[in-house]
Amino acid sequence: MDPIERENMEVDVLYVGAGPSTLASAIHLMNQVEARNRRAEASGEPGVEPPSILVLEKSANIGDHMLSGAVMNPRALRELVPDFESQGFPTEYVCNYAGFWIFHPKGRLAAPSFATPPNFRKKGYHVASLNKIAKWLGERAEAAGVDIFPGFAGDQLLIEGGRVVGVRTGDMGVDKEGQPKSTFQPGMDIFAKVTVLGEGVRGTLSQQLIDRFELEGRNPQTFETGVKEIWKIDPKKHRPGRVVHGLAFPEILKGFHGMWLYDMADDLISYGYVTLLESENPHSDPHLEAQKFKTNPWMKWLLEGAELVRYGAKCIPTGGLYSQPKLYTDGALLVGDSASMCNAQNLAGIHMAMKTGMLAAETLVEALAAQDFSSKTLGGYAERFRHSWAYEEHYQARNFAPSVQKGVFFFGLNEPLRMLTGGRGLEDEMNLDAGHTHMKKLSQLPASRREKEVFEFDGKLTFSKEHLVGFSGTQHEADQPSHLVVADVDLCSDVCAEEYGNPCESFCPAAVYEMVDDPGNPGRKQLFIHHENCVHCKTCDIADPYQVITWTPPEGGEGPDYTQM
Repeated sequence: MDPIERENMEVDVLYVGAGPSTLASAIHLMNQVEARNRRAEASGEPGVEPPSILVLEKSANIGDHMLSGAVMNPRALRELVPDFESQGFPTEYVCNYAGFWIFHPKGRLAAPSFATPPNFRKKGYHVASLNKIAKWLGERAEAAGVDIFPGFAGDQLLIEGGRVVGVRTGDMGVDKEGQPKSTFQPGMDIFAKVTVLGEGVRGTLSQQLIDRFELEGRNPQTFETGVKEIWKIDPKKHRPGRVVHGLAFPEILKGFHGMWLYDMADDLISYGYVTLLESENPHSDPHLEAQKFKTNPWMKWLLEGAELVRYGAKCIPTGGLYSQPKLYTDGALLVGDSASMCNAQNLAGIHMAMKTGMLAAETLVEALAAQDFSSKTLGGYAERFRHSWAYEEHYQARNFAPSVQKGVFFFGLNEPLRMLTGGRGLEDEMNLDAGHTHMKKLSQLPASRREKEVFEFDGKLTFSKEHLVGFSGTQHEADQPSHLVVADVDLCSDVCAEEYGNPCESFCPAAVYEMVDDPGNPGRKQLFIHHENCVHCKTCDIADPYQVITWTPPEGGEGPDYTQM
């Protein structure tokens, strides 16, 4: 029994997360209800009562936590808003050059167009800011009659009688000892006929749903961490419509890393570096790899005299179709990245997120008409997905992540065959292991790889994590319980320090985790968590070899400000 008196609210449809999947879904749902009612009026049949729809968003403003490359396939957007170009959609540029480059110690080598892998041929795609896309979709949703509550974090699912009935938002105004402050506000219980979870990667409520109702996919999910920077460069070096994806040689022989470079409006560029969270090296550091890559001669030339504008990081779900959880249960649906709707082969997920949100909306119309929100009706969402172009795209890429996990040489042999055999390759329905299981103990590594790499940041081109966090706009109240929960901190000081050398200090791109001297035990280190630095990327929750770190939402409205990202 909850001792705290809470406000209650009831809606028909509750969305959690104001991202491309949920906002597209809410817009499409309102459009579909209106269209159905027009048909019903013409035929004399009963229509559907326009639903009350609420979208919860944990960031202070719509889009604040949105980060992506982003070069977007416009297919789903065109289905949702056929005239989006004339409706003020925030396109930076339409891609007119799609390059695949190999970066080497002396510069870079651009592959000829015929040799560019098909998955990197992006001509006609839209270079955009996901932050701006979310704001644009949010405005359209509100204009359609959808309520959006920013600054409210979903804390736990409400479950009654074995079905999801809503969400409880997080308490606010709690001190670091867990005691109410003078500003205390209890979270609200929001009851809904159906709850749609589109929280993005490793969402708190999505994980609760998957665990509680055993919705796990056949394979575990795998992930990459993308580190992104926006720079303002010399106008003479700016190329409107340029989209570049690339690899670093010889680094590619040690593991899969990749980069992107997209020119944006106002002489800005989006630079990003992606690191697979499956390294055997416990010192693997996505931030460091992104900084080192900028020392390539061509990158140094591009960024000479440039100004850093923004920094951030976000994890990407890459497991693919066989890592996809079951998409529905009684009273709830999963959409977008929460449902593993990312094509890792193409480094593209926005269009798939939007499409799955729209397919969910079409199912919700049927559920509203029947007033049946059980798995029997909501299962229509999975069936619609199974017969959509989004499924076809996912199916073509089904063995990409397992092929990557088998290593560079297997991948090099398998990839051409996979493309020629409709995504199959040398074998089909390949298995995946969770990425953290690949991390080796220090004792298993050659002596030359047991120490952390020492790299001097120059403060002009390359920067420390502590410096870059300031460019993420992240803010958290210091006097609150840490939203990064470590189940056993003694494990960090003793076992992990010896076995893995505390990899959290390396894999976190925001300097959240630090081993400091333990004042009560000379010679011993203890974990200190700088939770105020967190950029909400979820890397720690994913990459920890012991799986004792859990990311939970901080107070609503806190976290990064990913303006332009």
